[in-house]
Amino acid sequence: MTRAEQKAATRSRILQGALNIFAERGFDSASIRDIAAEAGINHGLIRYYFADKDGLWKAAVAFLFERMHDELHTPQEEYTWSDEDQLKAWIRRYVHYCARHPEHARIMVQESIRDSDRLAWAVEKFIKPDHEALRGRFEARVKQGFYPDIPFHSYVYMFTAAAQSPFMLAEEVKRVHGVDVTHESVVNAHADALYTFFIKRQPDG
Repeated sequence: MTRAEQKAATRSRILQGALNIFAERGFDSASIRDIAAEAGINHGLIRYYFADKDGLWKAAVAFLFERMHDELHTPQEEYTWSDEDQLKAWIRRYVHYCARHPEHARIMVQESIRDSDRLAWAVEKFIKPDHEALRGRFEARVKQGFYPDIPFHSYVYMFTAAAQSPFMLAEEVKRVHGVDVTHESVVNAHADALYTFFIKRQPDG
């Protein structure tokens, strides 16, 4: 491994460690030393790469959204599929993302409860542009008859909450229902359930 590759790997490890600790404890209760221990590195490296905890939080959240965009990217071959099959495939990708990365929703919930400056930064840089990009596709799907004609913000938050909640509450689900929500068959079944619940079975026309 080259020096540049080592530095990139260390940086990625720090960012994932930060996401884990911020998701578990919130920004205020997370410490640089705890994040360093989670990442398995000396805490001085965090200041070397990110200056302070606020800089680390922003870098970690940028890493999180960039990873989400990469993992939800539509493969070229899917553009030849039917609208219904494309929609099913996107829902499955999104649910698998939620299962792999429950820290995403946990961090955003914590910041939204506080209505922090960090949330305002994430909204302007990532969340609002993402929602605006989704709005056009939502409106097109309404016209096609796949989505109900309801306010966009209502649909997007109902859908994302339903997609995320079993993975955010994985330990509760396991204790109540004896279900391991990280198992691939469970994740796929949840994606299928979302399609059944949220998408009209037959497009209009």
